[in-house]
Amino acid sequence: MIKVPKTTIINYYYLFVVITYFIAIYLPFIRIGLSMSLFMIIGIYLLYSRNYYKLNNSLDVLVTLYIIYNIISFVFFAFSDLPVSVFIKEFSNSIFPILLFYFFGKISSNNSFLNVTLISLVGCFIVGFYLQLTLPSSYAIHMNKIDAVGGTGRVNFISHYRSFLGLTATGSLSAVCVLLSFDKTFKSKFRLGKIFLLVSIIALILTFRRAGLFTGIFAFLWINYSVLFKLKLSKFKFILFEFILLFLGFWVFYKYNPEFFNSLLLRLNTFNSAINERSGNWTDGIAMTQNLLTGDGLGRYSHKAVEYSDKFISDGNYFRMIAEIGILGFLIFTLIIITSLFKGYTNFKEKYIELGIIVIICMQAVGSNVFAFQLIAPIFWYSIGRCSILKK
Repeated sequence: MIKVPKTTIINYYYLFVVITYFIAIYLPFIRIGLSMSLFMIIGIYLLYSRNYYKLNNSLDVLVTLYIIYNIISFVFFAFSDLPVSVFIKEFSNSIFPILLFYFFGKISSNNSFLNVTLISLVGCFIVGFYLQLTLPSSYAIHMNKIDAVGGTGRVNFISHYRSFLGLTATGSLSAVCVLLSFDKTFKSKFRLGKIFLLVSIIALILTFRRAGLFTGIFAFLWINYSVLFKLKLSKFKFILFEFILLFLGFWVFYKYNPEFFNSLLLRLNTFNSAINERSGNWTDGIAMTQNLLTGDGLGRYSHKAVEYSDKFISDGNYFRMIAEIGILGFLIFTLIIITSLFKGYTNFKEKYIELGIIVIICMQAVGSNVFAFQLIAPIFWYSIGRCSILKK
């Protein structure tokens, strides 16, 4: 009889992803998306073989209902004349992370998943600094392929830091790592926590991505709120550390790049223009929708459909949700978020990091399709799963 491996291997998802992305720089034939999907299929099988798919509370019911509704939406998708492969690819991007990581988050007795994720991503950021500074040809070609940099010359890599995961993923995950490394520094007393925190902050700022910068500001405010009003930590040590970090940061940038702050403020001030730029695509996408109540089917207006149709919603996950799974599907999703935040807040001291992650990714979904991104969706749904666990 074949012995089924333990579900603890799921903890190493982001380590697997980082290694796969790195190897793909030198072996471009590797199918990164397919590799992540296969990992999730194996993880889903492991959970199923141990009978972990159980409905224990209202949030479990909502998540299951959301999964089923997305499956049923294939009926509406079938009228689009798009190939079935578009639906399958979108299903693997959007629903596989729910099937695996929400239910895995429910059974996790500790935060090994978040610990391994933090170490893997910080390692990725450090290696990414080196690659973007030295810019080997294999790296430049790889990033131009996966991130549409616009070329392989050094000038194409000056304005944004991308690590080797791409700009959107680096911006989102570096903001998440700020929260994770803070927790390791001040709550778990992790020796390398301050270094991890510094690397995460640098990576976040250098992405120069509006969504990342604003979520970084939220992460800073969320950490301060947690320490000053909710957590039993040394407030003096925290404020002193924060003051030193901010002072050194301002001094370094002022001394070596005095124009940086002006550029940063200009970037933040373009938020309204970014919304205006995308709003036309959002309203056009909603106008194209055949049935706003039920939606036109999962993947109908996704990036996967661009190859076959001129009808797509390029940015803005919420508007794409309404167009694809309708008001009904979007309502179920909204109830999932509200319920998870409520449950997590009732156990704030144990779940404040997961709460922060959920809010950060929900904020980024305004302008990016992060819920359908296999690099970002897993930690989002894992955090929701963790929040479903009631305080013992």
